[in-house]
Formats: sequence, C-alpha cells, structure tokens
Amino acid sequence: MNIENFKKVCVVGWGKSGISLCNVLLALKKEVLLTESKPRTSFHPALIDKFAQFGVKFEFGAHTEDFIKQAQLLVLSPGVDPVSSPAVMAARTLNIPSVGEVEFSFWLTKARFIAITGTNGKTTTTFLTYRVLKTKRKRVFLGGNIGIPVSSFILQTKPGDLVVLEISSFQLETIMEFAPHVACLLNLEPNHLDRHPTFKDYYEAKMNIFRNQKANDWAVLNGTGTLRGDIEKRIKSNIIHFSNEFPNENFSCIYRTATIFGLSKADCLSVFAQFRGLPHRLQSVREVGGVHFINDSKSTNPSSTMWALKSIKGNVILIAGGKDKGVDYQTLAPYLKRVKKINLIGQAAAKIKDSLGTHAPVEIFPSLEDAVAASFKDASKGDTVVFSPMCSSFDMFSNYMDRGRKFMAVVNKL
Repeated sequence: MNIENFKKVCVVGWGKSGISLCNVLLALKKEVLLTESKPRTSFHPALIDKFAQFGVKFEFGAHTEDFIKQAQLLVLSPGVDPVSSPAVMAARTLNIPSVGEVEFSFWLTKARFIAITGTNGKTTTTFLTYRVLKTKRKRVFLGGNIGIPVSSFILQTKPGDLVVLEISSFQLETIMEFAPHVACLLNLEPNHLDRHPTFKDYYEAKMNIFRNQKANDWAVLNGTGTLRGDIEKRIKSNIIHFSNEFPNENFSCIYRTATIFGLSKADCLSVFAQFRGLPHRLQSVREVGGVHFINDSKSTNPSSTMWALKSIKGNVILIAGGKDKGVDYQTLAPYLKRVKKINLIGQAAAKIKDSLGTHAPVEIFPSLEDAVAASFKDASKGDTVVFSPMCSSFDMFSNYMDRGRKFMAVVNKL
C-alpha cells in the first residue's frame, strides 16, 4: 500500500502506540486526527496540548462518524478490536479503510521482519532472538507486542535491517500486506476466546502470519505441534522445524531462527547463559520470613500458569484472577498437587473457583493487597507465593506491567 495515497489519517487510541503513530504521521507531513473513547481527563493535558500545537485534531469520549469522516485512512492501536470497535464500524459505514499499527508500519520500510507468535513464550523468545541476532549484526530492531510500538522506530530502518517482532493474534487480525521474512509459530492453545468467538477464529488469526510469505521466506514451526500437518499445507515458504535441541523448546526456536542468518549453536548458548529472565515473567521479587514471592504477571492464560507451576519447586500459594478470556481453567487441575491454596481476585474469580475449587482450597479477595496479605499468612517457611493470574489485566489494571509493578510494590511493603 502506498502511504502517499492518504493525506488525512485518523489514529484510534491515545496510548503508547497512538502517540508513536502521531509522531510518524507528523513526520510524513500528514493531517493527523486522533480519536479516543476515554475522556480527555484520563490523559496528561500537557501531552495533548503539545500534539495539538503540531496540528493534531483530537476527539475524546467517543468515536463519532462526524469526526472520522474527515480522514481517508484509519490506523488502529493494537488493543482496538478491528470488528466491533465503534471507530471501525463508523469507518466501514463511510467506506474508509482501516489497518493496524503493524501493517501500517510495514508499508514504511524495506527492512526484513522476523515475526514471532504463539500462545505462550512469545515475549522471551522475541527478546532472546533479538539479543542473539545483535551479536552478529549491528542494525537489529525490537518491537511489537513486547511493549515497543513498531511505529516508534520504523522511520529509522533501512533496507537490510532486521526487525524482530512479537506479534499477537489481535495484531494479526489486521494484516493486509504484512509479509515477514521469517515467521515463527511457537505453540497454540485456546486463548482470547473473549475476543475470538471460537478456537478456530483464534487459529485463523494466528495463521495470518504466514499468509503473504513468498517462496524465499521461512516458516519456523514446532516439530511436535498437533496442528502441524494442517499448518504446513497452507504455507508457501521454506519450512524449518524446532523441537528438542534445548530443554526449553522456545530456545530451540531461537536457535533454528538464528541459523537462517548464519549464526551457530554456540552463538545462542552464549546469550542464553547470560539471560536472567524478563520483568513480570517468573520474576523473583523477594523472600520474606522464608517465603519466596514470584511475579508472573505476564501469565494471561492457564497454560502459562501451568508452565509457572511446573517451574517452581516445593509447595505453592497461587494468586490468580483478572479479566476472563473465555478459556477453560480446568486444564490447570493436573498441576495443582503442590498448590496449598489458590487466592483469587478480579472478574474471573468466581469462574476459576467453580473450575478448580475441588482440586485445591480457594478463597476470593476484593483486592490484590488483600490476596497478598492472605497468601503470606497462608504460607510456611520454604513455600513460594506466585502471582500468575492466567487472565488479562484489564478489569483492575491498565496492563500486565502495571499489574506486576503493583504486586511487587505490595510485596515490598510486607
């Protein structure tokens, strides 16, 4: 798509990605509009005033046709639903095309993308892939669902550069021309069924990562995946499998991806040896009275919490709950043998209690502070309290990072 065809562009969502998109559009000399469903009072007025001085027109508190009809293109921040958002529905009525931030950014560069998706492990795999490639190549960029908008650096990229991208099913829903040189699919479990009506819809969104690849591109697939046969029938690029080169199969994916760019197993091992984990993913917080506290706020589905429980030695007090995503919490039941108690918060608490209450003692609390205090009381010396919510954060927190920081703040006050 040629961005020159669009003189007036409307960005949907005034978060980190929306701000970044406005900067890019201003640099491209476009007329910029910004529509945001939250009220103006939710945001820092100085930042709004700064962009208004550069000519950005704002609409807060709604997405109206009268505002959106001024634009020729809608660009969606990653959290915006491309089907049911009032902004998208208004644009559809007005015959105005809409695209996601990743798709839009792809139009602006000749860099090659390594895109990584899956239900679990995306963030760590993306970060380590970036770190491995950086050992041999100077110009490698990191972005996407990992928390760095692609648009924040896209105008700096040049032909021959590499962009390592964590990409979610939400971002893949809005793909049109996006074609990564390397597309990695780590795993697939039911997830985000609050957004995708069925697992098939979720699966189809994930498959968009391969949709526009050519014969000289690469698809990196889990060699033991149950859907492997169906997936491979739909891929036009070169296929490479990963499985058990390392104890952690996602490290095996990183290694197989690195070999495409001429790196060796030794190159990967040197990076893996230095890795101490990412914030909010099995992150050690502190030990209090012999009780170890772990922040696993990045866990937003049961299979991620399952991984956390398998990784922790000894008895566990599990703090979980948040916004329900329509998943089956019963899948966690076989992994609760060392869980002494489950302390729940958030919108999904009652549903989780109904699913798991016969497998472990369960109690519901009105706040994270109350759940942490009770968990400390419930724990004995040598136990681990892990905050692994297996739900999204948006009922009580702005995102999983905000949720994890608040958990650590509460623990550090004990």
